[in-house]
Amino acid sequence: MKTEFKLGVVGLGHRGRSMFLNVVKHIDGIVGAAACDRTPSLWFNSPGEGQPSLAESLPGVTFFEDYDEMLDKAELDIVMVETPADCHADFCAKALKKGLHVFSDIPSVRTLEEAAMLWELHSSVPGMLMTGATTMGWGFILALQDFHRKGLLGKPYFMEAEYIHDCRSLWEETPWRKPLKKWSSMPIRYCTHSLGPLLSLMDEDLRTVSCVTTGSHVTDQEYANDQMCAHFQTASGVTVRLSNSFINNARCGLHSFRIFGTEGYFEHLSSRGRRYPERTMFNSNLLCGTSELTELPAGFSPYESGIRPGYSSGNSFGHGGADSFLWEIFMEALRSGAKEPPIPLRAGLRMTLPGLYAAESAIRSGKVLTIHYPWDEEFTADLRRYTAK
Repeated sequence: MKTEFKLGVVGLGHRGRSMFLNVVKHIDGIVGAAACDRTPSLWFNSPGEGQPSLAESLPGVTFFEDYDEMLDKAELDIVMVETPADCHADFCAKALKKGLHVFSDIPSVRTLEEAAMLWELHSSVPGMLMTGATTMGWGFILALQDFHRKGLLGKPYFMEAEYIHDCRSLWEETPWRKPLKKWSSMPIRYCTHSLGPLLSLMDEDLRTVSCVTTGSHVTDQEYANDQMCAHFQTASGVTVRLSNSFINNARCGLHSFRIFGTEGYFEHLSSRGRRYPERTMFNSNLLCGTSELTELPAGFSPYESGIRPGYSSGNSFGHGGADSFLWEIFMEALRSGAKEPPIPLRAGLRMTLPGLYAAESAIRSGKVLTIHYPWDEEFTADLRRYTAK
């Protein structure tokens, strides 16, 4: 059984540099082999005074400016895709065609066409495509999933999530975040962080959506959407309300969740400024001592409170340890010869495509749209119907 895997990364922005360095240093079985970006200074130059460059920190890694050349010459086993949010699919596809495994950031795709392409391809290649959905590795989300598996919530029937993040300070460092085009600037398209945890509790796919936008009030920029709100439903009526904002003055934490179940309730409220830290609460009709709302010790780290025994927090990194946790379970799958990664492409598309349909709904002033996926016969018609890029 293979125990050592040669890793290459494409995309050396702030997150890409950090992730590659940490994965190579802290994940057992990973050997750093190659890195690719069209800006060589990100590899060879120091990121700050007194800090070594990646080239100095990882002298055994070969740098490439051309992605195809890296795939041809580096003899990799895994490619980590850390490019901007709107350009993951093509990089994943090229690596999969080479027979490599892929660990890709989310969203999984930018368009319905990319979804169709990647879905058709992934079933015909030997490599696994792991969806790097960060929020799926947070401790309080693992606790939520555990409660759900044990039946303590009953059936979730109404769920809420919010992603409130003022990104204006990042516009220069990560220009893809700037509101430059009507469709691509809609924050509801970046719904994966919120929908991933909720969809992990559901057997059904989301099937309808109605979405509205406030438009631009804070900055008065033409393509800015200060806040967007979408209502999704499954065929059985399970409802999800999602609010996304990337331009605001809220000064609060980023992610909150509320889950209403037939036998219980769960919520995680993000911090409300420095004086009010995040809190995770739970109650259940089926567990003695939790009939009233009870605060849980589960926070961001997946390594605390015995949520996942056997994992060590000593070398944790990324989003409170979520990133290292996802890499650990991905490597477990690779070493065991699993047929699918822990978070496969289907899960990635389930949490990505609803945001694309929500953006289309907002363009149509909140019109209720039916959501289809590449595994649905009706998806082909949507490729012709929705052409926004």
